[in-house]
Amino acid sequence: MAQDLLKDVVYKRIKDMIINGSLPMGGKLSESALATRLAASKAPVRDALRRLQSEGLVQIKPKSGTFVFSLNDVEFKDLLEFRFYVEAKAMSLSLKKNPKQLVQEISSILDNMDYCISNGSTVEYIRLDNLFHEALFNWCQNPYLTQAYILISSRMATIRHYMGSNDEHMHRSYQQHVTIVKALRENDYDTALDALQGHILPEYGAYWGLL
Repeated sequence: MAQDLLKDVVYKRIKDMIINGSLPMGGKLSESALATRLAASKAPVRDALRRLQSEGLVQIKPKSGTFVFSLNDVEFKDLLEFRFYVEAKAMSLSLKKNPKQLVQEISSILDNMDYCISNGSTVEYIRLDNLFHEALFNWCQNPYLTQAYILISSRMATIRHYMGSNDEHMHRSYQQHVTIVKALRENDYDTALDALQGHILPEYGAYWGLL
């Protein structure tokens, strides 16, 4: 039991370090260095890296080593397209099945995002950004869509932290969230969909060119 708990703690700490950028995208990982840093043995570190590989946060390259994931332009475009398709469908189902709950949750998150923008609280804004997009799945009542989003949610959280120092991106992101919330309050899915498209897809959105 204690060993299983240690494995979970080490896994969570390494995952958090990847998402917050302490272990940068594309960086090489050393089991020994991580074990020393976390005051753990190599076994739970090795187990954590295998789990993180299954989540797409770690890439193990034969004869080269273990690395934090990185994406080329084509891979990033594919990730954003997948994200748009599942978020758009989740948003549609949530608005149809649980519109009041959806609007209440994202409105509350948006209020807190506004406070972060006003006070320069970048790290908290990024956390709220993650919660905003998770909320689109919280009310869709389709576990397959939710599982599809989980496949990419950690990578997207990492990318958000990577771009967190870009003020232009953050302010543009906030305005797009405002548009989405306003449209969903008015039950205007088409406008919300257009805003989501502009928020995510590379040919329209603020992500492209920042990685």
